[in-house]
Order: sequence, then structure tokens, then C-alpha cells
Amino acid sequence: MEFGDLKDDKVIQEKLTSFHESVEKIGDLINTLLNADIYDKLSLKEKVDYDLFLAYSLNTLYWLYLRTKNEDPSKSDVKNQLGRIKEYMKKAKQAHERQTIRPKLDQEAAGRFIKHGINFKNDQQVSNKIIKFSD
Repeated sequence: MEFGDLKDDKVIQEKLTSFHESVEKIGDLINTLLNADIYDKLSLKEKVDYDLFLAYSLNTLYWLYLRTKNEDPSKSDVKNQLGRIKEYMKKAKQAHERQTIRPKLDQEAAGRFIKHGINFKNDQQVSNKIIKFSD
């Protein structure tokens, strides 16, 4: 990179070089994320996480772009979009937790309990007579 008038200011040169490298890394990451071959191999949960991550990342980059243009991003629609994506992240997390944390019924064991409970009642003769004990 050529710095022109800033060739003597080492601090600014380091910051601009670091910024340029970060922008290149972000570009490489986005190109990797947009690769369709990777997306096809993901599970449903991973696809949801992938889509949310990509949407959040792109909206965040747009937020940063507005900041570099000296505009207030909180006055644009990007703030609402980021809030909406955060809500979807919470919903996706809740849906995943319901699938993994929820107890599952062992149908075979439940069937055995019911079968033995019915047989036990049929085998026992329950009388409604009052039993008196002699003193």
C-alpha cells in the first residue's frame, strides 16, 4: 500500500494496514460462506445457524459501512433488521432445545406398565365390605 502524505506516520500506517487485512479476511470469509457446496452438506440445524449467521454478518457489515460514511445507522432500517435477526436466533435456540432437552416417552415401557396394571386389577377382587375386627 502507498500512503502518500502519511508515509512518515507509522501509527496510522499500521492501523490502515491492519484495517486492510481485516477487510480482506472478511471478504474471504464471505466468499467461503457463499459456497453452495458447503450449504448442501449441512444438517437442518446447521443450515438455520448458517443462514442466521450470514444475515447477521451482512447486516453488521452494512452497519459498519454506514458508520464509515458518517451516517447514523440507528436511524436506518438496519437496526430493525438486526433486532429481527436476534429474535429469530432466540426462536431457533428454543426450537433446538425443545428437540434435545424434551423428555421422550419409551412407548414399549409404557405399554408394559399399562398391560400389567390392567391385569393386576382383574386378578384382584376388591371388596367394598367393611372389615370388623373383634376385640
